[in-house]
Amino acid sequence: MKKNIGVVGCGIVGLLVSYKFSQLGHKVTIFEKGNGLNLSNCSVTAAGMISPYCELIHSDKKIFELGETSLLKWKKIIKELNSRIFFKSKGSLVVTQIAEKSDLELICERVNSHTKSKLKILTNKQIQKLEPDIDSINLAGLFFKDEGQVDCLEIMNALIKFLKLNGSIIKFESHVEGIKKNTVSLKGGERINFDHVIECAGLDSLGEKGKLRGVRGEIIKVFAENVNITRPIRLHHFRYPTYIAPRGKNNYLIGATEIESKDSSPVSVRSALELLSSSMLISKSFSEARILELSTNCRPAYIDNLPSINIKNDFISANGLYRHGYLLSPLIAELIADYCLNKKKDKKLSYIYN
Repeated sequence: MKKNIGVVGCGIVGLLVSYKFSQLGHKVTIFEKGNGLNLSNCSVTAAGMISPYCELIHSDKKIFELGETSLLKWKKIIKELNSRIFFKSKGSLVVTQIAEKSDLELICERVNSHTKSKLKILTNKQIQKLEPDIDSINLAGLFFKDEGQVDCLEIMNALIKFLKLNGSIIKFESHVEGIKKNTVSLKGGERINFDHVIECAGLDSLGEKGKLRGVRGEIIKVFAENVNITRPIRLHHFRYPTYIAPRGKNNYLIGATEIESKDSSPVSVRSALELLSSSMLISKSFSEARILELSTNCRPAYIDNLPSINIKNDFISANGLYRHGYLLSPLIAELIADYCLNKKKDKKLSYIYN
């Protein structure tokens, strides 16, 4: 029997939940408070890195277990969408200065002990063999071959296009004031009934307020004509971890995603200097890059930094994906669809429910 599904939130989780139900032939309506021409949620202000192994550096082992098959899921989704989307699966690098190589050795030991990997520390020469445009002479690194990246805006636009073409309704500039017994109440008094409502509203959640905290992410987009780096690179030695994510045509995202703050004001001078300095450690040619855009946003996180599917009497909430939105959202969408349609929970992942 076909279901009538309501989804609150048009971030990457909401879109993939909608995509999953739409693929299975169900009717989907999405409610998004933002303007359809200029989405500004935290899924847009992101690097789209699909990196389960790298996440073992700072995250609970459960994040690796949840995201281990994410790259395969993304390959399947992108093939199905049949749209022009920047997507690469050439692996990623973590680098640090040789003086801090001991930190890298601990990371190597941790990843090898939790996975079937046999990682070894790379020399500066080996790093440059993978990425010749890295011109630093005092780096050590780790290469994670089974990782990738996707362009956030391109994948979100492709999902929106697919949903519209397949009969889904997306109500932009819709302010949801309440959800009760799978009925969505909108500002202005309109009420719409569904078989299931899934709330994926991040820090704007109606049901999880008080339980979530904001984690600030900052990104500088640059055009670097003389830099040709093909893989995401994480720098381990700074005050907080930074990354460089290539976007094709000499565009790069330089960012950080672990700033404990709900502040979503513009990028500070200090942060901009740190981020740009980190890029020049990788390649001096970044000094001539042109700054195209500076952006910030706040990611929703629970106290344990693990995602949660909260099954309530009135609706289901999917939240707390922290900085792991693109890594974990394909699995979250599958788990929600399986519960709504079959009343099934994955027993191996019992910690993710409620």
